[in-house]
Amino acid sequence: MTQLGVDERRIASDPSEADIQALIKEARRRTRRRRARWVAAIVVVVGVGAAVAGLIGGGVSRSARGSITPTARFVNIHAFTGDGELAFVSRGKAWVLDGARGTLRRLPVPRGERPSSPVFSHDGRWLAYVTTRRRNASGPLELWIARSDGTASRHVSDLAVNQFFGWSPRTDLVAVAAGESQHPPEGFGTALDVISPQRRVRSLFAPSSRVGAIWSGAWSPNGRSIAVSTYSVARDSGTQILDVPVAGARPAVWLSIRNSRRLTGALGCGSLCGGDYAIVDLAGWWPKWGIAFWIYSSGMTHNSDATPLAVIREPHGRLRVIARTLSDGTTDAVAADDRGELALVASSTSTGRDYAAGKTVQRCSLASFSCTAVPEASTWDGAPLACRPCFGAPATGPGSAVTLDPAWSPDGRLLAYVKAPAYRGSGNPSLAWFQAHQLEVWNPHTNHTRPIGTIRGASLPTWSRNGKSLLYVSQDGLWLTDTDTGKTVEIEHPLYRESIWRHIRGAGPAFYGQIPWSKQFSWYSP
Repeated sequence: MTQLGVDERRIASDPSEADIQALIKEARRRTRRRRARWVAAIVVVVGVGAAVAGLIGGGVSRSARGSITPTARFVNIHAFTGDGELAFVSRGKAWVLDGARGTLRRLPVPRGERPSSPVFSHDGRWLAYVTTRRRNASGPLELWIARSDGTASRHVSDLAVNQFFGWSPRTDLVAVAAGESQHPPEGFGTALDVISPQRRVRSLFAPSSRVGAIWSGAWSPNGRSIAVSTYSVARDSGTQILDVPVAGARPAVWLSIRNSRRLTGALGCGSLCGGDYAIVDLAGWWPKWGIAFWIYSSGMTHNSDATPLAVIREPHGRLRVIARTLSDGTTDAVAADDRGELALVASSTSTGRDYAAGKTVQRCSLASFSCTAVPEASTWDGAPLACRPCFGAPATGPGSAVTLDPAWSPDGRLLAYVKAPAYRGSGNPSLAWFQAHQLEVWNPHTNHTRPIGTIRGASLPTWSRNGKSLLYVSQDGLWLTDTDTGKTVEIEHPLYRESIWRHIRGAGPAFYGQIPWSKQFSWYSP
């Protein structure tokens, strides 16, 4: 039986590593929509405009084998030449690697605070990131805006950020939910604001007491509106999806569900819960598809299992459930491009929150509003692993593999994803499972799939704008590979502190195998 919900008290119960709770809460709160794809680089010492010291590699191609937690800091500035801008967080410090100038610059972070979620603007001119106090993951965030090379970074003063929705896909504006509700639902935003690179703040929308608080948000594809979901616990109120124009016009209601309404069919959860008190959590606003959202019921604040993912294409339009996916925000479960291509990680209701079992990359059709698995998505054909008895699936055949982290190429012609052996253990998989991940590319026109080189341990592939390179995470670092030749070079390591990475049974800052890699880096390729 699928278990619904998540016991966050269990995550926070180990006082030896309170940062784990902070990392996971930050990831869930800030990855509600799929941000523009990214990439990274990392540490070594550099002052702002000062001399470089520490360990900086130059043109060194490292093998993808070896320890998953490198202890020495490393950044390969030379290997990133001509590849744009890379912002990353390494061991609690924020950096920008400028591929055009060959420089590495450390971003300012106040003492006692942790940086996260760097994101470049749509035109690559600006960079935004947030900081929060290390021991107060649920507290307000501080927003910082810098030039893309890391210079002129400034804090946006007098703004208590609750959620960070990122840059507009068309203009240089950052959207956030600000403030903090003191009434149920406590701790959520009370205003939708947009901020310019010059740090001018403009408020677009403030929910009334009846509407409640801002639960989540997502930019429209054209950048003219921001969708927000709201929630109020009052019996005669409920959850809504609102379309808030950036120009300042009155918000339009797309969806409204009263708390007294029982959800049935695909939107309900059957005998496992009562089905009322629904909450809408936005997954994104996708070209041609409309506004996408997960829906929870019976007062669930989020659901770590196979959650219904629905879309609505117009105000008061028909709701269509297209799949069931993971929805806690730790990892990105969907990939949508501006041509209407959509791929996602479907989650089996029998395996639930376990990331290493029952997860399949599927391509979705606008004609049928349904999704089908990519070829061989559930079959593992890699080398057998010496992990027994944790791998209960057969070495080959259907059900022996999971596929994760879909990413469309810029022209929508190729789909990159990660394949790994199915894991039948409980909770976090072993390090052997993470290291077995292989990177594959599927061509939907020829129906052909090919592995990229001999890469192992890959997660979160990110395409360059010209479609010739992929950046991905492996061994707690960032690697860049040529999609034609398979030639691979390490750009940086590490991303997380070693103490955090090794904390939970050796599997890092994971929640049932999910690791919030995306909050650690962002890439703008020329």
